[in-house]
Amino acid sequence: MQRQIKWFLIIILFSLISNIRTFSQDKDFVVEVIMSYELLPPDVQEKLSNFKQKVEDYLNKNKYHDEKIAPIRVQMQFNFTGVNTLTQTYEAKLFIASQREVYNPTQRNEQKFSTAFRFLDERIQFVYNENMPFIKNDLRFDPLLSLLDYYAYMVVGYDEDSYYPKGGNKYFQKALDICNRVSISLSGWNETGGGSKPSRVQLVQELLNVRFDNFRKGYFEYMWTGLDSLSINKKNAFANILSALEVISEVKSKEVKAFNIDIFFDAKATEIADTFLDYGDRRVYDKLMALDRAHQAVYEDAKLRAR
Repeated sequence: MQRQIKWFLIIILFSLISNIRTFSQDKDFVVEVIMSYELLPPDVQEKLSNFKQKVEDYLNKNKYHDEKIAPIRVQMQFNFTGVNTLTQTYEAKLFIASQREVYNPTQRNEQKFSTAFRFLDERIQFVYNENMPFIKNDLRFDPLLSLLDYYAYMVVGYDEDSYYPKGGNKYFQKALDICNRVSISLSGWNETGGGSKPSRVQLVQELLNVRFDNFRKGYFEYMWTGLDSLSINKKNAFANILSALEVISEVKSKEVKAFNIDIFFDAKATEIADTFLDYGDRRVYDKLMALDRAHQAVYEDAKLRAR
């Protein structure tokens, strides 16, 4: 019976939210770029004076989604850590986060957003000069522009996965295609060794690996039949969220590395904890702690605040 209710909700939500997602738009993103370059010499900082605007214009004006969608909100923070002035090669850390609106038909003026993708890439390396053209070309690898394209496709892929089971496949494949075009030695792209931080190829290969199909199914159900359903049937939405988290946790327990699941819980732990504040039974936090042991402190704090 629970399964029938779940898929009934999916049908209802599909008919309602699809109308929102197909609203005509000319761009895929609303990107905000934040820069930190205090570690660089003053003359080099001056050479980056138009970097923020160029990156924002590039991502906001180019198309990455095959259809017209409501623009995805994205924040990108570049923390520059070094530069080779001879080759104009910069090193940086990049924090990227995207959000999508949570469906709420009763309070359209009180928008609520959920993080869809959030990641800190600590191995950024690219060549940049003030006069370089910013022209999108998926068939040519460029250390900076391909980096922007890669994360644009990752954001779109995650966004699609939140609305349709494995809906992001074609966009994750485009991100993988970019990784496969890297022919020069640049940090962060194709390393496949150990460590807690994945390279870009590892991140997207994992998503396209059939062993992680259930993670992506759980991600969809968490977002769609969970968060999006809270305004329709809260009891069933709570059950769907818990079911989705169980699926995701089970996948993690079977894998030596599960980079995207770690990213999911890092981004969602506080949201999950806050979602269950009015669940009505504080014991739910014991279950959440068992499913996501890495964020036990978050759930313990919420358990004290729960109503």
